[in-house]
Amino acid sequence: MHLVFLLYDIHFIGGVERVAANMANTFIGHGHRVTILSLSRPKSSNFFGLDPRAEIKYFNFHFENGFNLPQKVASVFKVHGYLRKLDHPTMVLGIGTTYPSLILAMQPKMEHVKTIGCQHCSYVSAKHIWNFLRGLVYHRLNAVVTLTEHDVSKLRKLNPNCFVIPNSVSFFPEKTSNLENKTILAIGRMDFDKGYDLLLDVFEKFTRLHPDWKLKIVGDGPTREKITSRIEQSTYREQIELHTSTDQIVNQYLEASVYVMTSRSEALPMVLLEAQACGLPTLAFDCETGPAEIISHGKNGYLIKPFDTEEMSQRLAELCENPELRQSFGQHARLNAERFLPEKIYAKWDLFFHSVR
Repeated sequence: MHLVFLLYDIHFIGGVERVAANMANTFIGHGHRVTILSLSRPKSSNFFGLDPRAEIKYFNFHFENGFNLPQKVASVFKVHGYLRKLDHPTMVLGIGTTYPSLILAMQPKMEHVKTIGCQHCSYVSAKHIWNFLRGLVYHRLNAVVTLTEHDVSKLRKLNPNCFVIPNSVSFFPEKTSNLENKTILAIGRMDFDKGYDLLLDVFEKFTRLHPDWKLKIVGDGPTREKITSRIEQSTYREQIELHTSTDQIVNQYLEASVYVMTSRSEALPMVLLEAQACGLPTLAFDCETGPAEIISHGKNGYLIKPFDTEEMSQRLAELCENPELRQSFGQHARLNAERFLPEKIYAKWDLFFHSVR
């Protein structure tokens, strides 16, 4: 089968792009042809190790000053120009935020092309005009795929052919963390939704009684300068390591003993899956979607009431003070991550491919 992925920028360093690369590599490994339609300009390399057999077509839009309305309108026509030239059965997946799926929903019907909206963001993250347009045109898609059980009932009101297929874990190393290093880890893009300001609130409370532990943050993004400034002016600056994004991320997990996520909103966070695959106990705010479908409270981690930094710091202290509890949570986390192994998730996609009409 020919599978086409439509997304903003395959070279962007983010969770959506990691998922797209994982999906492409898995599907190619199962004999599918994969083409990636990237709305972006070409770049020389892919951060997430995309299989070289994947074809990439660029539409050459410039995102430096945002993706403005004329570009958005033009993208609908450019995608149509590509799809109408196809002369063989193809399934096209709009991957990421709402807009790639909207582009596909606005395409004229073609017998040999099936359009799939793949929601790699939470239902509530679509605001204002995007939510309105989604309600207007999503019924024109052949199907919609969402990451979480939480969102499926809402999306079925827009399109009855809605399925739940979670992300697969990016890696499942033979070795896991020994959970002995006094290191707390947080990874991800630095923006408001990821809540790094809340993370510093948590760590400030925690470190008063645990000055021997350090916090390692890995990521880049628009709030990095603000977060860096706050760290430099704090009394706990010597206990925080700030790192840029890296393609050697497995080592960061294996060198840590606890993973903390303070996001204000999520879909199905890859970092929690990766942390659990490396045997780390995980803590996260129980935001509307995502963490609760990965973390079993009191078994492989803790779900904290949004956005209670006091409770988060107390639960963090509980794990850091109790090596036996860390080991127990870490073992259960590793077992839980097996649910998201690529072969198990591909089996869901394979059933989906055969059910879409």
